[in-house]
Amino acid sequence: MARGGRDTGVDADGCVGAMLKRNVLANFAGGIWTACLTLLVTPIQIHLLGIEAYGVIGFIATLQIVVGVLDLGLSSTLTREIAADHSAGWGGSQTLLRTATSVYWSFAALIGVGLYLSSGALARRWFNPGTFDLTTLTQAVEAAAIYLALRWPIALYTGVLAGTQRMDVLNVIKVASVSARLLGGIVVLLIWRDLIAFLAWTVVSAMLEVVLYVFTAHRVMPSLRWRPGFSVAAVRAVAGFSSQLGLISILGVGLSQVDRLMISKMLPLDQLGYYSLAYTAATAISLVISSLSAALMPSFAASHGAGARDALIARYRSANEIMLYVTGLVLFSLAFFGRPLLSLWVSAPAAAQAWLPLAMLACGFWLSAAVSNPYTLCIASRKAHGPLIITIVTGTFYVPLMYWAILRWGIVGAAFAWVVLNVSYVATYIPYVHRSLVRIPVWPWFSRLLFPFAALGVATFGAARLLLFVAAPAAGAWAAVVALALAAATYTAVGYLLLDPSVRRMLRQMLEGEIRLVGGDPANRVS
Repeated sequence: MARGGRDTGVDADGCVGAMLKRNVLANFAGGIWTACLTLLVTPIQIHLLGIEAYGVIGFIATLQIVVGVLDLGLSSTLTREIAADHSAGWGGSQTLLRTATSVYWSFAALIGVGLYLSSGALARRWFNPGTFDLTTLTQAVEAAAIYLALRWPIALYTGVLAGTQRMDVLNVIKVASVSARLLGGIVVLLIWRDLIAFLAWTVVSAMLEVVLYVFTAHRVMPSLRWRPGFSVAAVRAVAGFSSQLGLISILGVGLSQVDRLMISKMLPLDQLGYYSLAYTAATAISLVISSLSAALMPSFAASHGAGARDALIARYRSANEIMLYVTGLVLFSLAFFGRPLLSLWVSAPAAAQAWLPLAMLACGFWLSAAVSNPYTLCIASRKAHGPLIITIVTGTFYVPLMYWAILRWGIVGAAFAWVVLNVSYVATYIPYVHRSLVRIPVWPWFSRLLFPFAALGVATFGAARLLLFVAAPAAGAWAAVVALALAAATYTAVGYLLLDPSVRRMLRQMLEGEIRLVGGDPANRVS
């Protein structure tokens, strides 16, 4: 343990420390709540607003991610530097934090003003609105400008709370904020059934959210001075690393959002709506990815900062197994049972349009999950050069491939290009990280992790879907749900046996610790 009781990642048995366990559990709990709430409100939004208006909401979500590239890697840099800072009260990060505060709030104002002034031109020249009212579209972009400006500084406070490894506090805020925004938005829609009224509520919820983040960050780190300032020395100390992260962020966000941006420009709004529906469903995997990665980043950084290489490698290997195991459960459910699930969730007509893109997007997200831990390890080790080169190389073929695929196959082509991109990531990230950073063999990662879990998923979910199709081709959606449940139970049981014994033991310890915590026994709580 480091000074002040912080977890450095150095455990006697090389397993995940108590703080990492708590952070992973907190992130999973927050991610599951967010996923369930999103699944609940999405069909209601589509029913009350229509598929075109839902496409506008999906575009705003994409725009929020695109605007996030102006972060230039500063949030991840903050998380890494604070986690690796073992000085009393994180005093070594003081000047960097004050500089970051100035940068974030200044850029928030620029983003809001710039986007608001260009809202009319964006509404007229970017979309193919069809029957959608242009005035309403302009007002929607204006509301989005205010919303994005308010939410942009949240990355600052998220990075700080992640760096202090207070994922429990961070997830309480996230759950409260998402709940207020989504549930409050449904109430607004039930009363007014108007897109602009809904977006006005998102602006109000963003104001409340940023106030809550500011207050909490001050409480978690009360010894630090939070007033704005600027330090050239602090900027120089992290400039190289942060600039590499910034370039990766710009390229990564561009590559991850280019599908919806191109669809919004090249295809009608209803197609953007169907693709956004498939993407929303597929992000169930990304929530698992982000939950584990967010907890691992400060833990990896603390281990690297303390020179605990053995603990770092042990955590990396365990995290890879857990990531592929857990995300595979979601992936294969969506890949083989996406159509009946969408029919129950939204409607049969929407499912007919969105199920194939959903299946392909899910495959892409699973491959993305496979490389998320290697990427996190690169950033935690301050080795961003390799990921930057990989992102540049893959981007040179991905963007033209996306354009060609959308022209040829529409939203199905966009999903296909996404799969190809993530296949290229698997083929490059794993060899790079294993040979250059952790210096462990490459092939066992494929032969003992990726291939076995892929084969298990196809054998369980694929066989269940095929059996259902052969035995009862006219069976309804609920019969498919029963088959899905049986396949999921089989996958869970067999996949658990595929895990390394140390990983199974760790999962049992985490579950037992969570049960004791819920049971209220203070003597046995996971600290």
